Amino acid sequence: MNPLATYIHNLDPVILDIPGTPLAVRWYGLAYVAGFVLGYMVLLHLSKKKLYCVEAEKLGDFITAVCIFGVLLGGRMGEFLFYWLPEHGLSGFLNDPLWVLRVWEGGMASHGGILGVLAVAIWYARKNKLSLCAVSDGLAIVCTIGLFFGRVANFINGELYGRICSATNALAMKFPQELFTLPADVQIRARVAIDHALGAPVESVMLKNESGQIVEGYADAILRLGRENAAVNEVIGSFLNPRYPSQLFEAFGEGLFIFVVLISLRLLRPNAPAGIFSALFCFLYAAARITCECFKEPDANVWYGITQGQYLTIVVVALGIAYLIAALRNRSICKKL
Repeated sequence: MNPLATYIHNLDPVILDIPGTPLAVRWYGLAYVAGFVLGYMVLLHLSKKKLYCVEAEKLGDFITAVCIFGVLLGGRMGEFLFYWLPEHGLSGFLNDPLWVLRVWEGGMASHGGILGVLAVAIWYARKNKLSLCAVSDGLAIVCTIGLFFGRVANFINGELYGRICSATNALAMKFPQELFTLPADVQIRARVAIDHALGAPVESVMLKNESGQIVEGYADAILRLGRENAAVNEVIGSFLNPRYPSQLFEAFGEGLFIFVVLISLRLLRPNAPAGIFSALFCFLYAAARITCECFKEPDANVWYGITQGQYLTIVVVALGIAYLIAALRNRSICKKL
């Protein structure tokens, strides 16, 4: 038996609670902050070396716009349009229209973020009379940092886990959130077993506010108890399947690997035609996303064995082709000059 297959994910998504408030500092939010800060630092370094078209003194405002309107707004709207709305329908939105604003609950689509960043790049390039390809190239390099930290945060949250694999697989592990997707009869048996391991009904130990009102859902209570109580964690694990940690596959494939390739080429090829790094990002991201989706439990529709994430990647490939054509034209212009 592979020892990792007995590992039941029990990482806490909360770094610390803010006393006296319902707010908390979470790894998910910290991941975005880390992505923004490191992305800014890399672009600042490239700008000072004349390897990025946005001037260093203007970079702060530019990155702020990219973060707010590109990554956050684009990613949230992508999640809403591509995943949330198809699942819940228009009636679901009318019943809970404020869901879009509750970003602290998670739910960001990488495809939406890519399109959002592209929209900001188009706006900024036109406003400042810069080459769209040149503006996009720097963003293509640093957005991989955000993708890396975002996927690591997904792993810490125990969400977007992988497909079922053999318990003998060297990377197999179990994710407690799977418990709430199992058949109803299995969930009932799990609930009874958890109550027995706890020595009391789960409802009796749910978190309450100062007025004595329960402020914790049943699923959240189970996940918390699994982290705090080894016996409960073992019981939960007995109902789970060993799965791939696909979040980490995506972190390294879509994030770290592509960043190393692009930043290395940017430094080694200072005279590369504008658009080539954007094209490379699109093609490498598409290859990594399509591959990683084969190990990830589909979180949306699957048509003819192809996941929605893989279908959406076709748009990224088309975008890459457009950038490649532009890069070849830029190269031809440079040769003529």
